[in-house]
Amino acid sequence: MADQEQQQQLPEAPFPAPPPFWKHFTVANEDRLKQIEATEGSSPAKLPLPLAYLRPPPAPPASAEYYTTFGQKQVIDPTKPSSLPREQLLFNPDDPNLNHAVLLSRLTKSLLLNFLELTSILSLDPTKHVEKMEDIRQLVLNIHVVINMYRPHQARESVKEMLEEVLVNGQKEIDECDRLKERVDGFLRSVGELKTAHATDGQLPADGSPAPQATDNAKLEEQRKLWKLIHETTD
Repeated sequence: MADQEQQQQLPEAPFPAPPPFWKHFTVANEDRLKQIEATEGSSPAKLPLPLAYLRPPPAPPASAEYYTTFGQKQVIDPTKPSSLPREQLLFNPDDPNLNHAVLLSRLTKSLLLNFLELTSILSLDPTKHVEKMEDIRQLVLNIHVVINMYRPHQARESVKEMLEEVLVNGQKEIDECDRLKERVDGFLRSVGELKTAHATDGQLPADGSPAPQATDNAKLEEQRKLWKLIHETTD
């Protein structure tokens, strides 16, 4: 019953109205469905039509090549040769020497040429457009098939770009760590040289008693140089 109502509402307009069963998705119907499932089990034998729409359809089997949506068949995996409409293909998808880039370029050029021919036909005799429109549809189908055959290649290239970006970012982090390590090593060497210079300049006089003023000045000078090194390192 649900399938019959759905088939009667096939989308024919460019912007068709939504299927009529959307009206059945209400809170009250959801509560009724929960009550029925609680009393009769998770899979009741028969449900009223408004409640049947609330149950999702079963998934297609693994061997299925098509699934149905809004009464129309859709291909599950367009890249599989068994799912391609071979009677409308202009090339052999199983050819090992098939060049997808060249084929796609030829198909797009043919599509442009057929469109120009269609404009000529429409200007001379619009009643003869049917055959040319079929040619254009066939070309569009072939272009769509070639693009779908590119999906695995596109996925590999996307993963490759992501991995390359990870490597580049990792190398940048390593270079930054090396640069910071060099700055820290240079800072430590400068501090060591500063300590050595201060020890040399701060030798005791002959009587062995250091001058307090000289010692304080030396410490201040050491601290100034140390702060200067810190600022130069952190800038």
